[in-house]
Amino acid sequence: MRAICAYLIIISVLSVSTTALAWDADAVSKFGPPTSQNRERALAAAPCISATSRYTIGDLWFPQIYTVGLCLYTGYYPGSSNNMQIFQTGPWMGGYAEDGGGEPWTAIGTFDQLDFLMYDSICSGFNVSEPGQSSVDVESTFDTAYSPRDLGVVVTLRYMMWDDPRLDDCIVIKAGIKFRKAIEDFWFGWMSDCDIGNNDLPDYYYDDLVGYDETRGVAYMYDDDGDPAIATDAKSKLLSSAHVGQVLLSAPPPGGSIHVPPATNVSWETFAWWDWNNDVTGDAAAYERMCRGTISPYPPEVPFDYRMMTAVGPYDVEAGDSATFYIALVFGEGLDAEYWARRSKIGGEVSDMGSLIEHVENIKDFFASGLVLADPAPHPPILEDPRLNGRKATLSWESVSEEDDDFAGYRVYRSLVSNVGPWDLLADFAGRPFVHTYEDTLRIGFPTFYLVTAYDLGGNESNKGSAVTKTLGGIYATTVPSDYEGDCESLCEDQCQDCQECYDQCLEKCMQAKRAAALDKILVAPNPYRGSADWERLDYEGRIAFYNLPRRCTIYIYTITGELVDVVYHNMPGDDTPDPEESETGGERWDMITSNGQSIASGIYIYRVTSPEYGEKIGKFAVIRGER
Repeated sequence: MRAICAYLIIISVLSVSTTALAWDADAVSKFGPPTSQNRERALAAAPCISATSRYTIGDLWFPQIYTVGLCLYTGYYPGSSNNMQIFQTGPWMGGYAEDGGGEPWTAIGTFDQLDFLMYDSICSGFNVSEPGQSSVDVESTFDTAYSPRDLGVVVTLRYMMWDDPRLDDCIVIKAGIKFRKAIEDFWFGWMSDCDIGNNDLPDYYYDDLVGYDETRGVAYMYDDDGDPAIATDAKSKLLSSAHVGQVLLSAPPPGGSIHVPPATNVSWETFAWWDWNNDVTGDAAAYERMCRGTISPYPPEVPFDYRMMTAVGPYDVEAGDSATFYIALVFGEGLDAEYWARRSKIGGEVSDMGSLIEHVENIKDFFASGLVLADPAPHPPILEDPRLNGRKATLSWESVSEEDDDFAGYRVYRSLVSNVGPWDLLADFAGRPFVHTYEDTLRIGFPTFYLVTAYDLGGNESNKGSAVTKTLGGIYATTVPSDYEGDCESLCEDQCQDCQECYDQCLEKCMQAKRAAALDKILVAPNPYRGSADWERLDYEGRIAFYNLPRRCTIYIYTITGELVDVVYHNMPGDDTPDPEESETGGERWDMITSNGQSIASGIYIYRVTSPEYGEKIGKFAVIRGER
């Protein structure tokens, strides 16, 4: 093997929507100065199609996935949780091409580690086929022929994902490489920048850690144990329980020719990690990180924003050779026992292996079966938006899986916490005729989430993570606006006969009573409000709601000492979200932020509802911080 590991080019390609184009000496020599016209020439020379579909199947979501070169971008696990587990992940390759002048050239499929050329390769195709071998197949082909330092590789990446609950926590990646040039000491690697944490929170990527399980050949990243990433800022406690692992499923045995058939007993030769202050700055640095052939000491002592790199090699490549690598990105909870043994301060028992390792073993078995799933679970049903009528919610759904011979029925679940559960079983509809609706009663003031699954005679149940099978936003009860008119007119006509003075007095007295009764129905929920802090992550945890309001009113909120805290408008000038006239609900939410932009503290608060038609109602509610 050559002693040097040297200098870098991105195999990342411009999407048609990409606006950033870095220019260096090679770009200037090829296109001229970075004028608008020359930038357009560069873009036209390296076209690539962006994939903007929402891949939201199972517990692994890529709601903003697109290709920039060969890179996957923004992955969430579990689905809909806003817990980001991947910022970007993609292939790295490098070696000594026959025309490289004795310097290594590299081809990099991740897009923001280096501000180098963005037109390095030509996207020769992009395809999304569903269904294919998997529930989602994404395939792209790139050629480094356009790069000034052409490594001579044509790379086709196929990303495969499954909606079966036994496989919806992984991505299998097939990397097919064709070589146009002879290359010495070729290495194939994979880099992941995970940025694990809830991306609703600031600086969520500051507290990651990274490790390697040598027994199973799994590199992984995870959130720290929840200590604040920034010592002076308690808000930076950004714990996420999920972990990301990357494992090599098969590769040609290293140390010889790359055209040898791939084997499943090959492990990563290199594991390296670094933080964002030490990103590579050229081909030399990038190639050196791939070709170290060592497993880096782990874990880093201080949580920070890290990247992890795994690689396998070296290989001897002849022009016309081809090779196939299979990699899996695996998601789960828990770490390996060796990690806990090293981190334990008291010794003794250590944690079990956790679901991450279970999922790794599961995907290895699945790969050994030829990526063929026996007796797959039914596809998730498609749940329509619930229909609301007061406190009643009516669910409706449909599923193509009913056409399967072993289809058995549906299950309806409910969560009063979030759209990722925990789920309580409400109903199980087995057998024909298949049921497609369900009605439930909502709690006033609290969100409710629903999930519908399908199952077959073999006991296989569709996954609970797909976007189509559950309500993503909390469902709140609606209330009918108060109507004080009622039957006062007929009542007074019967009592007063033809006496106009009697009728007027009766009508006014009756309407006053009905107005007062309507105002008495106003309630605040939840009351008391309990919450952990002013940076609560879930939407409903930072809000209270007023119900049974008059159709149009203003709500004034005061401290117990009479200081005005905020003013909330309901279908009045100043209401940012007025109800349509024909569908006014009598409800209004408040985010518990003062008119000065501060989160309110624990305490008793007074509210005053004023309505031009109804009059005034005064009540109170309590806020208790520090609890759930």
